[in-house]
Amino acid sequence: MPAAIPFISVFIVNYNTRALLERCLNSVFETMGHLEIEVFVADNNSTDGSAEMVRMRFPEVYLTAYSQNVGYTKAVNPLLVSAKGEYLLLLHADVELQPDTLSWFVEFFESQPQAGILGANLHYPDGTPNPCEILFPSFRNDLLSFAVRLFAKLPGGGKLLGNGNPMEWSHTSTSEVNWVWNACMIIRRRVLEEVGYFDERFFVWYADWDLCKRATEAGWLVYYLRSATAIHYERQSYGGGNIPTEAVRYKVDGWYSGIRQIEDRQRFLRKHSTPASVHAVKMIYVTEYALRLWLIVFNLLFRKASVKAACFQLKTCLQRIQAILNA
Repeated sequence: MPAAIPFISVFIVNYNTRALLERCLNSVFETMGHLEIEVFVADNNSTDGSAEMVRMRFPEVYLTAYSQNVGYTKAVNPLLVSAKGEYLLLLHADVELQPDTLSWFVEFFESQPQAGILGANLHYPDGTPNPCEILFPSFRNDLLSFAVRLFAKLPGGGKLLGNGNPMEWSHTSTSEVNWVWNACMIIRRRVLEEVGYFDERFFVWYADWDLCKRATEAGWLVYYLRSATAIHYERQSYGGGNIPTEAVRYKVDGWYSGIRQIEDRQRFLRKHSTPASVHAVKMIYVTEYALRLWLIVFNLLFRKASVKAACFQLKTCLQRIQAILNA
């Protein structure tokens, strides 16, 4: 009897990223090869015609259109429950799968039975890696990260550190890691059956870290898979491309996203650290933003920044300090 064809369920949560979502869906169907897949899209009340595009261009996709932006975890969890796949692939709408990525995922899972979660080799359109820190948030780790960032800003510090960041893995080989991005994360179904779905107290950020941590505590292994590649359009300036910068600002820019990210990070710390550690990490980040405030004022006084730019930076910095203290 021939072996059963692996079945993958694909999940994409979208919010006002129509052009990116269309590119993402095209990449899924173009790279599926011999695999069987089902695709779910959750649309968080987009106003750019994303849901209509999915209905028209991809009728085979299971579309769930929410009446409000419920965030990532609350949007994707109901879909995970109804999935049929042996492997569950989470994609951000701003990710484009590259050829053979799905096959590499399946091959690795079948050769490594203790592998529970895999993450892709993400890179930006210009080929530079989309870096990931290797350590979970904690007082010790965040203090070390702050020290590295501060040292890199000192005269000669960046040169001594070189292009690499000691807080990140090398991205040059497949590695067992603490966590991977849910921008392109594939999960063995048994992992979710054992440890549960995404914690819905997280709005968007750090839910993937939390899931990876719970999986490793249950005995599963998490891997960064070098051979499985995908392009991540986050934080890019397109300069003449057909996807404008505004298309990805929903996630990486603006007061709202920054505040939500801070709140989710504090949730992660409260869940996995002691109260003393949570307070200490707050002080680290308040200190860092206070230093940024002084730098903004310095640049304004010495005309290294425009008044408009400096005022925006000051407002953002003060708001984030307030968010850290309130979280």
